[in-house]
Amino acid sequence: MTDPAVPSPLPPPLARRARAVVLVHGAWVGEWCWAPLLPWLERSGRPVHAVSLTGHGARRHQSAPTVTLDDHVADLVGVFDAHGLVDATVVAHSYGGRVATKACQELADRVDRIVYLDAHAPLLDGAAAPSSHLPAVVDGMVPVGPFPPDPAVFGPDGVTWFLERAVPQSASTLSAPFHADLPDAIERCYVFATGVPESPFTRYAEAAAARPDWEYHELPGDHWLMASHPREIAAIALGDGHVPSDEAPT
Repeated sequence: MTDPAVPSPLPPPLARRARAVVLVHGAWVGEWCWAPLLPWLERSGRPVHAVSLTGHGARRHQSAPTVTLDDHVADLVGVFDAHGLVDATVVAHSYGGRVATKACQELADRVDRIVYLDAHAPLLDGAAAPSSHLPAVVDGMVPVGPFPPDPAVFGPDGVTWFLERAVPQSASTLSAPFHADLPDAIERCYVFATGVPESPFTRYAEAAAARPDWEYHELPGDHWLMASHPREIAAIALGDGHVPSDEAPT
């Protein structure tokens, strides 16, 4: 017989479900790409969840040309459902911006803020940035590219780690329409990496910078800002005046 005086271990208390930071990785990589950022976010005490999209990271065994953008949207919504998250901040990198944008039609009442980290965003009146930078499709998959990890940022071991885990991306995920109007209550932020020559994300950045309803930041790094600027990205993601100290977490 259950003792009513003993608190139930489930569901987790609201403090462990509210104000989470949910990380959505981009094409070719997996949840592992957020490793440099995690220690900085975890200092805040807020829950942090890194989504593993179908066919990537811990789910790379599911990689196939049949994987769709809708599958990845379901992955993100599933993290919210499984953990009972509310009042969350979603940080979406690169292709992950497509996932986050479309998912917010289902998550409108559970997301407070979206941070587009050098990402596709609903800023071009239904259009997407040109895809001329993408490698040619092979058997329904887009080969790994076009943003190789910089040895100056990752180091030789980091580059090896990265390339061993990167996998081709289902071409259909990158061609499917993703534009959706974000609910007015969701705050939106864009972070642009200024160190990428002819960046495909320039058009999104210019649009965000011109919009008074968007928070806008620029950082002088390449596409993998979570590795080159983890402290700055953590401060932007937390978005509540909490700035991690200069001392790198161990």
